[in-house]
Amino acid sequence: SPPSENTGSSGINAEYGGGNSLTTKDLDDIKTAAAVGSLSASLNVAVSAECQSLLYFEMEHLKNSELKYLSSILLMLRGYNIMTNIITKAQVPDLTDECYVGAVRGGLKFGGCELCDDATEFAHPCVKLCRNLLSGCLKGHIQIREYIQYLAQYQIELNKLVETMTKERDTKLESLKAEVKSKLSRDREFYDTCSALQGKQSDQDSTQYEWELQYTAKDARNTLDSAWLCTYVFSGISEVNCWNKSAVGEYRLSVYEFSEDGQFENPEVPGEGPSINIDEQINLFKDYKYKVEELSAGRDILKPSSAKTQIVSLTLLTLIIFVVLT
Repeated sequence: SPPSENTGSSGINAEYGGGNSLTTKDLDDIKTAAAVGSLSASLNVAVSAECQSLLYFEMEHLKNSELKYLSSILLMLRGYNIMTNIITKAQVPDLTDECYVGAVRGGLKFGGCELCDDATEFAHPCVKLCRNLLSGCLKGHIQIREYIQYLAQYQIELNKLVETMTKERDTKLESLKAEVKSKLSRDREFYDTCSALQGKQSDQDSTQYEWELQYTAKDARNTLDSAWLCTYVFSGISEVNCWNKSAVGEYRLSVYEFSEDGQFENPEVPGEGPSINIDEQINLFKDYKYKVEELSAGRDILKPSSAKTQIVSLTLLTLIIFVVLT
């Protein structure tokens, strides 16, 4: 299971500044702008400041739903960012010399197969040999694979939360529109000020959402998986009459687990794998994981900081504006 430690930061933008910089007023401005934007887009008309004031209490439920929705979207963006950084880290180091030598002798032909005998022209590498070679070559990526799997699991959970919160937000928006219509018919003051809100509903169909993630749990399991790589990347492998590193015949060793202990025992690629430091991404993941769990439990993750006056993170505001406008 993934690490459970929490970094202790209280706001979603801890990644960018080390802590939360949102005040209570900031959060109220954000959710108000989001709620007004949703109502305006749905009615296809601008909502004036006077109308916003007259709808202050009626908009509360939508405002709270908008804040939860934005929280989930921003958290999902953070998850993608962490995963992207981890994958980038994985692509930097080159394979070791021991890997290349082992691969050539094993018939994987990274750079030809000069060390193989003539029989390899008619036989593919044995499946177990291929798996041990690839696992040995990628031993420096063991921790990276673990965290990619963790992230995929949490992104899938978060995707379900986004779906739920989007539907909740849409329900609250429809309720607010019904209240606006009712208030226009019974409240003279409201009608005189906000009559522009009547009869302007868009004829467009409701937004259709696609919840299926492109990167699934199955994809995460296949990441750096030797069985998958040998089958689909090195398609020239065989179960029988295969090259066992010295001749065409049976490969007698077992497949060593893709773990530190397993690869320590793997004789096909001796030595340590390339050193890859993802400590920073691991710390970000711990904070991300904590917030997904908080959100899943129904708790707010966008909270005001203890400081009375602080500036909102420019990066966070940019993301919020992007989400609201799209």
